[in-house]
Amino acid sequence: MSLKRFTDEEIQRANDVSIVNYIKDLNLNTKRAGKTLKVEGYGGLYIDPVKNRWNCFSTGKGGGPIQLVMFLERKTWVESVKTLLGNSYESSPVIPNSNSKIGEKGEFILPEKNNTYKHIIAYLIQTRGIDKDIVYNCIQNKILYEDGKRNCVFIGYDEKGIPKYAGLRGTNTNSVFKGEAENSNKAFSFNMPGNTNKLYVFESPIELMSYLTLKKQLDIKDFNHHMLSLGCLAPVALNKYLENHPNIEEIVLCLNNDKWGVKATNNIIKEFEDRYKVNIEFPKLKDFNEDLVFIRNRESNSNEYQNEKSGEYDMEIY
Repeated sequence: MSLKRFTDEEIQRANDVSIVNYIKDLNLNTKRAGKTLKVEGYGGLYIDPVKNRWNCFSTGKGGGPIQLVMFLERKTWVESVKTLLGNSYESSPVIPNSNSKIGEKGEFILPEKNNTYKHIIAYLIQTRGIDKDIVYNCIQNKILYEDGKRNCVFIGYDEKGIPKYAGLRGTNTNSVFKGEAENSNKAFSFNMPGNTNKLYVFESPIELMSYLTLKKQLDIKDFNHHMLSLGCLAPVALNKYLENHPNIEEIVLCLNNDKWGVKATNNIIKEFEDRYKVNIEFPKLKDFNEDLVFIRNRESNSNEYQNEKSGEYDMEIY
């Protein structure tokens, strides 16, 4: 019999997390609707702060904190429990009034850097197939580094150049660890500013970097558009990026080609089509990294990836 991944106490702690504070952590807006709170931008998503439960009438889904993380961030049950246990959320339901500040967040601190980059470089280039120059440029531009646990750390900055967000991705190929540094602000998610009036939007930094790699393989040399990772499926980062870049006129949605990505794409179109030109570019498989890896493995010269050793990848620490 396999060992349980979480103790009963840990699962209970995750289920006791305040949904109101979790919503606040995502920087989603709510408004009073009787005894409940309506989450703006999500159709019929309502929260009962007394019962610490939620319901989405447009999808027929609902539940507690774990199910809400699965619903909003498209995570597995295990990933959702880890998310709730890994953040300093209030562990009891909060009943807000109209003037209260719900779930005030603490100070954001970037994870401690490792003394090497070799694990994240090997993972991103060898395992994920991302172009070496793209990975190195991210490191040199200080939007990517390796932490002490060998995770990829994808950084987002505010308009003053201050780090406000850190998305984490494990480099152990036997693990599916994904998360965020404590007190990360999703409004300032990982991005690459461009010099055109067009913004490309992705679910994650790896999808963004995979898309750039695919463009480079097609010898598209003048791809200088804005690039943004949402860090989830909520348009929090999109709203902030558009606010900070008023020159943008066109949005290209490049979310995953699955039921969650398609639904989020349709929701974003409805929200923004009256103000922006909105186009869609779905991957052929589930996501752009799957497309990239499939193409790499199909090509005869893919042996060069298989022969690379992680020890060969390293660079000076900045």
